Amino acid sequence: LEAEESFTNNDFEAAKSFYKQAITFAKLHKFVHEEALACELAAYFYLELGEMEQSMASFLLAHERYHEWGAFGKCSSLFEFV
Repeated sequence: LEAEESFTNNDFEAAKSFYKQAITFAKLHKFVHEEALACELAAYFYLELGEMEQSMASFLLAHERYHEWGAFGKCSSLFEFV
C-alpha cells in the first residue's frame, strides 16, 4: 500500500523502494500470491514511468508467481503486457 500511495503522490523514488520491499518480504515469507501481486503492480508502475525493461522483468516475474500459485487465468491476462 505504501508503494501505491507514493506512486499516487508522485514520490517515485519512495515508490520504487516500497515495491522492492514488498516483493522481497513476500518472497522471504513464501507468500507467492502477494509476491505475484507486488510484481504486477510494480510492472504497471515501471510501465507508467517508461522504464520498459524493468516493467517487462516485473511482468514476467508476476506471470511466474501467478503460475506457481495456480492462477492460470491471471497468467493469461498478463500476456497482453508481455
